[in-house]
Parts: sequence; structure tokens; C-alpha cells
Amino acid sequence: MKISSKARYAAALMFGAMALIAISIGWANTQVSAAVEQRRHSTAIASALNDMRMVTFEYLLNRRERARLQEQAVWRRLEGLLTQSTGLDDAAARTLAELRANGEASHRLFGEVGPAPDASVADDVQRRFEIQLSSRLLILQQTSLVDAAQLIVDAGTRIDATQRLAVLVTAAGLALMAFITGAAIWIFRRDVLRPIARLEQATREVAAGNWSFKLDVGSTDELGEMARHFDAMTRALRDSFGQLELSNRELVSLNHELESFSYSVSHDLRSPLRSMDGFSLALLEDYGDRLDEEARDSLQRIRAASQRMGRLIDELLGLARVTRAELRIQKVDLSAMAREMAAALARGQPERRVRWEIDDGITVQADRELIQIALQNLLDNAWKFTGKTADAVIRVGMRLDGADRICFVADNGAGFDMAYADRLFGAFQRLHHESDFPGTGVGLAIVQRVLRRHGWPLWAQASLGSGATFFFRILEQTDERREQGHPAG
Repeated sequence: MKISSKARYAAALMFGAMALIAISIGWANTQVSAAVEQRRHSTAIASALNDMRMVTFEYLLNRRERARLQEQAVWRRLEGLLTQSTGLDDAAARTLAELRANGEASHRLFGEVGPAPDASVADDVQRRFEIQLSSRLLILQQTSLVDAAQLIVDAGTRIDATQRLAVLVTAAGLALMAFITGAAIWIFRRDVLRPIARLEQATREVAAGNWSFKLDVGSTDELGEMARHFDAMTRALRDSFGQLELSNRELVSLNHELESFSYSVSHDLRSPLRSMDGFSLALLEDYGDRLDEEARDSLQRIRAASQRMGRLIDELLGLARVTRAELRIQKVDLSAMAREMAAALARGQPERRVRWEIDDGITVQADRELIQIALQNLLDNAWKFTGKTADAVIRVGMRLDGADRICFVADNGAGFDMAYADRLFGAFQRLHHESDFPGTGVGLAIVQRVLRRHGWPLWAQASLGSGATFFFRILEQTDERREQGHPAG
């Protein structure tokens, strides 16, 4: 059964118990109200009967006409009370009928009692008849008073019985609600809390790397369905991670091969290049005067090509080192680092006049060596591309963008056409001819790799002939996974 269905049934039982209690309370209130009305009505009847008895005593003692008139008024009031039978139970209705009959008989007997006879005329027979009539009248009135008192007692008994029954029904309803609550808690612990605890344990096991853990929840409700989906997910993940592990081993093997290739490039290819450059230089120095201008130019081209190839090899190896190097995050003062680099560039070409604008207080959490490589490439580019600008300005600054900081390196040099910006960060991609601005085209690719390792986006804005600005966003929540452990770099 689904958990939602169990919840609906429990709610229906709970509401049913509450409705039972409400009905019992309403019924008890109705019965108590009726009993209270019966007691009030019975009390009024008893008061009228008592008044009738007092009037009867007065009449029998004094035989005055005023007492007869009072008896008629009391009888009309009593007769009206005796005809009201609303809200009475069966026993009270029978008692009221007897009171009505006795009252009618008492009223009739009262009418038969005449005025006091003359003592000289009355005989013994008439006196005895008067005495018997009076006695019967008083007995009927006394019986009526007893019946009225019984009506009052019955009303109190009815109130007590109704209250006891209401208490019993309420207690039964509360007991039913407690049972339903206890059963719901037990079912909730069995069908919800335990599977959730099992699921929590499964997540801990999976997080710890135990992909063989199985929930195995046998229920058919929503949590059982979730457990089956979780087991299916872990099986799929286990298979996927198995394939990923195999791919990782293959990538590790490929990385080893690439490292071997890099070693070969850095050692085996450098020796022929040095030989080409050295022998070309020897030819120029020893036999340069015997060669014509075209031959000397060819040797110079051979030397320049071999040197350029050596630089390309160095750049490739540098790019590979940036990709594989392990990150060591620490606080880095970019402002101080940029000023040191600016001073070094100025010392290298003291004849140039470049205005440096470097903001203070630019500090980041980064790998010092890698961020130094990236910043050096950005400043080298700005220095290089402002070489033909009369009033060169290079600026290193920072601005806020919400919770993040955006650092930038800007210049007013040659710039580039934004239509070719998609080629900007590719290795060996150049937007200017080498004769205008020399270089290998790897510097910006290295910058992008370094910033991507830190999780910082890099982009550029420029216009041809008006300079370029390179931005990178310093994200406060840096990705801590660190790509050094990723086989793909």
C-alpha cells in the first residue's frame, strides 16, 4: 500500500473518531438540555401542586369563597403545565399522565366539597362524607406531590446518566484516537523512518565509495520504489565508474606516452636543432666571404627557423607543464607582482616610454607560480603590442561585479579585430603577422589554461588600432576539485 493511501486512511479514521466525539458531545448536550428542562418543568409542577395543597388546606379550614377562586387559578396554571410533555422520556411521560389524572380528580373533588354546613342542620352522615371527601382530596394532592418530586429526581438521574455516557463515549473516542495515533507512529517508523535511515546509510556508503551497497527495501510504497531506483542508479553508476576507471587507466597510459614524447621533444629534437643552428653559424663564420648574398641569406633563414622551432618546443613544454602542475593555493599580491614585471620590462628596453597604471591592493587566492606565468604573458603581450604606440599606456586594475571581482590588463596598442576573437586563445593562433609583432602564438593559450585551472573565466574586448583589454573574473567560490588529478587535465 502506498504511503499516501495509508496517510489518507489514518486521517479518515482520525477524523471519524473526532466526528464520533463531536456527535456524542452534541447528543449529550441535547439530552442534558432536555433533562434540565424536565427538571425545571417538574419543579414548576411541584410548586403549583404545593400551592394547590395550601389553597385546599385554607378552604377546608375556613370554607371561604376566595380560596375556591384561588384554587381555580392554581388549577389553570397546573393544567397548562401538565399538558406540556415535550422532551420527556417514557417514564417521565407516564408519570406526567398520572399527575394529569390525579390533578383532574383532585380538582373535581375540590369542586364537590361545598361550603361549611350549619351545625344545627348537619347530621353525622354528612360530616362523615365531608371528612372522607377531604381525606381523599388531600391524599390525591400528596400523591401528586410525590410524583412531581419523582419527576425532579428522574431528571437529575437522566442528567447524570447522560453525562456518564458522554464521558464514556468521549473516553472511547480519545482511546481510539490514541490507538490510531500510536498505530500511525508505528507504521510511520516502520514504513518511512526506517527506509529513510536505510537510504541515508546507503548515501553514506556510496559517498564512501562502496558502490556494491544495496538498499533492498521490500516494500511496494513510494520509498520502496525510490529504493529500487536508487539500487538501479548505483548499478548504473558502478558500471559507468568501471568504464571510467578503464578510460582513466588508458588516459594515464596515454599521459605517460605523452610525457615520453615530451622528453623526446625536449632532448632528442633539441640536439638536431642545435646542430643545424651551430653548423649554419660555422658556415657563415668560416666560409661567409666565399658565399654570395643569396647563400648567406639562406643560412640565416636556416638559423632563424631552427631557433624558432626551439622556441616553439619550449612553449609547448611550458603549456604541458601548466596543464599538469599541481595547484598550491596561497595569497598572492597581483599589484606587487605586476610592478616587478613592469620594472623588468622597462629595464629590458630602457629606450621605451610607457606609462604604467597599476591599482593597489589586488590580492587573490591562487597558485603563485602559475598566476605569475599568466600575468607575465598578459603584460608581455601588452608591452609588445604597444611597441609602435607613441604614448603607450598599460593598466592593471580591478573592479567589483556583485560578489565577484574582475581583474583586467588593458593597453592602447595595436588591438585586434573582434571578428577573430574565437581564435584568440588557441595554441599557435596569431592575429598579427610575425614580421609586425614576433611571437609563437602560445602565450594566451597558456593564460587561458592557468585561469581555467583556477576556475576563473577569461575574455577580451578590443578594437583594431585602439588597444585590447583582457578580463578574468575572480570567483569567490573557487572549484576545489583541482584539475591536476583529472586524467584529461
